[in-house]
Amino acid sequence: MRNSRNLFLLLLFFIVVACHEREVKSSANYKGPKSQLTGIDMVYSDSARSVLRMVSEKQITTDAEDRIYPKEMKLWFYDKLGNVTSQIRGDSAHFFRQTNSYKLMGHVEIFNIQKGETLKTEEFTWLPDQKRVFTEKPVAIHTKKEIVHGVGLDAAQDFSTYSLRRVTNSVLTVDGLPTQ
Repeated sequence: MRNSRNLFLLLLFFIVVACHEREVKSSANYKGPKSQLTGIDMVYSDSARSVLRMVSEKQITTDAEDRIYPKEMKLWFYDKLGNVTSQIRGDSAHFFRQTNSYKLMGHVEIFNIQKGETLKTEEFTWLPDQKRVFTEKPVAIHTKKEIVHGVGLDAAQDFSTYSLRRVTNSVLTVDGLPTQ
């Protein structure tokens, strides 16, 4: 009887030891995003009035607090009366926390509603604190009277004013179509 009791206690000890949760020590560090959000639709306001609306399908925040928007980003700027003055879109974007700047990339378009002008480029940087955008890349500006091609641009964030660094050519248009 004593042997069976000892055998039982020994068996019970092995079961407890085998089932005991072991702490696994790992030297691997998590290298993924700090957070991921989907269905982003944010409105920024100043003194209780909307100044900007930002829409994107996905936002990934890194450990450095940068934000990556791997899908299309759209921005709408509002005037003091709440009217949309310009629209911006890009295939993707990246917010750099350290410089408080956004870089929009891939088929970037800025449309100034009041002037009826459109800017197209592959990439531009937006500095919200300075309320301006710029690019070093080739641009095409479609106005009501001409299409202007150039390289490099500095502009107000709402595209109300802009200057090309280098004009490469200009084509006059009639009703938005190039003249012969």
